Amino acid sequence: MRRILYITAIVWSTVLFSGCEKMLEITPRHAIDASDALTSQESITAATNAAYARLREVSLYGRDLIALPDVLADNTINTLAGNRLVREWNNQIGSHLSNWQHSYYGINQINLVLEALEEFDTDQAYKDGIRGQNLFLRALYYHNLMRAYAYDPTAIVQAQNRGGVPIMENGSIAVEQIVFSGRSSIEEVYAYIYRDLEEAYDLIPASNNSRAPFFASKGAVAALFSRVALYNGDYARVISESEKAMSSGVANFPNAAQLEASWRSERHPESFFEIPFASADNIGSNESLRATYMTRTTVGSTAVASHGNVVMSEDLIAQFSANDGRRAFIQNGLGTVNRSFFEINKFASKNGVPNLDNVPVIRYAEVVLNRAEAHAALNQTAAANTELNKIRTRANLAAVNLQGDALKAEILQQRRLEFAFEGHRFFDLKRLGLPIVKESETIAFQDLRVLSRIPVREIEININLEQNFGY
Repeated sequence: MRRILYITAIVWSTVLFSGCEKMLEITPRHAIDASDALTSQESITAATNAAYARLREVSLYGRDLIALPDVLADNTINTLAGNRLVREWNNQIGSHLSNWQHSYYGINQINLVLEALEEFDTDQAYKDGIRGQNLFLRALYYHNLMRAYAYDPTAIVQAQNRGGVPIMENGSIAVEQIVFSGRSSIEEVYAYIYRDLEEAYDLIPASNNSRAPFFASKGAVAALFSRVALYNGDYARVISESEKAMSSGVANFPNAAQLEASWRSERHPESFFEIPFASADNIGSNESLRATYMTRTTVGSTAVASHGNVVMSEDLIAQFSANDGRRAFIQNGLGTVNRSFFEINKFASKNGVPNLDNVPVIRYAEVVLNRAEAHAALNQTAAANTELNKIRTRANLAAVNLQGDALKAEILQQRRLEFAFEGHRFFDLKRLGLPIVKESETIAFQDLRVLSRIPVREIEININLEQNFGY
């Protein structure tokens, strides 16, 4: 039988854990023949597209990177429907984000593409564009790994710090090529992400704007860089990168009258980077974001659908004032249980097929609030209020003129309201070293559950890899 090379090839962890040396097999949509792999523009482009496609996994942006940061934090109630994400909502030890495996799959494939480009004799503009896209994706994968498994540079419990995540320098297509690395320091991983983003911005052509937001563009790179720099406490860099993102023309900032419609369109107009889901990518009625958040298949449907198990907490609902325009995304649930709860309808089968929604990864509003927070951290009060009020006035709230801690608190509050059920809340509390205050308990920042557990199989096969504190 001819061996098939999975577009993400083989990753150190799963290959050794499985105890076999055969290549992983998947559907033809994500596979190419090993004998022809990465030796033509067509195969290199296909491999790059597969690195994008990997982001649709349930453990990544198919559900968990969007849903779990709200489930783990204080924004949600779990109705227990379908018995899904209950352990995560209860913050049980070991029930957390689990993006390790698929992230390293993606990183390995990206490394293989980058190595193939070095040997491939083709048009330099093509090589630069492909390299830039892969560096953007690698930075995104690594930053999400850092958000889940490591402390952020802005808030570290030094006695419990085990460093960042392993940096996978080379791609592997055979077991003997796997290098069992230890964890790089937090500083080293952030420097690595910075280098990827800086080079990606230089390499990606301006013409990629026409492919945005579904492919990397200069605007997407700058927007992601503004997020990475914020987590790194590099506030001057946040401001400079946000300026580049906002002026890129990739995304825009809909006004108050357009706010609800922006979430009903197939492509969100605010998206610097968005993951498209075609019919073949439908996660279905058990694990999709629609199924997680709603008991309706669309905003106006009246038939009860499964499962709608993650609904708004009473505390979150109370934070929305009566005239807040973002209340358009809040609706009563259906059925015996959910009719007593409020649901978020941001992911409401807007692509016209039940359970199928594109997923915005980086929105214009995030870049605005990243910029506001950076200005506030640098005591640039007027500039911080200007950016903050862009969000407030669009939501039909009065402009404010705040200072000091009150200003920083309001920026965090607007992040909570603006990005409710979009995968930010847990990460925002974590990077600021704040406790998670839930009705059932308060989880201190020093609690071991703030970091995800590295998969046990990784620790068992790699003696150089140190588990997170307490696990």
